[in-house]
Order: sequence, then structure tokens, then C-alpha cells
Amino acid sequence: MIGAYHLQLVRPDKAGSILFFGLGYRDCYQDLSFITWYMDKNRPLPHQKEFDPYREKDFQRRKKKKFPKPLYRSRIPTPEATPEQQAEREKYWGG
Repeated sequence: MIGAYHLQLVRPDKAGSILFFGLGYRDCYQDLSFITWYMDKNRPLPHQKEFDPYREKDFQRRKKKKFPKPLYRSRIPTPEATPEQQAEREKYWGG
């Protein structure tokens, strides 16, 4: 894959590295944005079905804190799961 960008995790205490593939995005920058999205406690959970059982509880947790702004920048928009939830968040974000 000469000339392709890869997202790699390199650990100085171990030989080798881990390449991230299959996150469903076109390049390493979008893969990193997905990971940032998932790890940012102020963003809604990603839209993958594996997160569905936790989505409502996560929404209520963030609503209780008045939907704080994301901790990190991302190239991927992170809307709420439903239009109603998105409208609720916009009340706090102004728009």
C-alpha cells in the first residue's frame, strides 16, 4: 500500500505497531476522527448498532450536564440519534 495513509498505534515499550483498518471511512484522518468521537464523553455515541442499548442512558447523562461542547475537534459531524434529541441538544448549543 505504497503512498496510502495509515493510522498506526506505535508503542515504544513493544516492538511493532498496530494498523487500524475497517472503521468504514476513507482515510486515516477519518478513522482518527471516529476514535476521537467515541472517546469524547461530550459527544453522542457513534451510530453503530452495537451502541444502541446504551444510547438513551448516554443522552440523558449529557442532557443532565446541559450538553457540554465536545472536548476535541473532529472531521465527522456527530448528530444525536433522533431528530427530537438533536432539537433538544440545539437548545443548549444555540443552533
